[in-house]
Amino acid sequence: MANEVRANGNLVITVRITLQPGRDDDLIELVSHAPRGALAGLIREAMRNGSAGKVSYETEWTATPLEMESLGIEL
Repeated sequence: MANEVRANGNLVITVRITLQPGRDDDLIELVSHAPRGALAGLIREAMRNGSAGKVSYETEWTATPLEMESLGIEL
């Protein structure tokens, strides 16, 4: 596992995960259908909610990431 703390205080963690069909089907579905650039956010939400089935996809994705602080959401 690799860790990096950015100047703004964000902790960036890089991990490698092996997903097994039959056991991890919900996570495989989440990863397979994640819009480009949205995977990390979707995985964070799945970890918070305890299930990938509760994570919703953006209906329209842009190249510009959302500023979560302006939405009142703290990451």
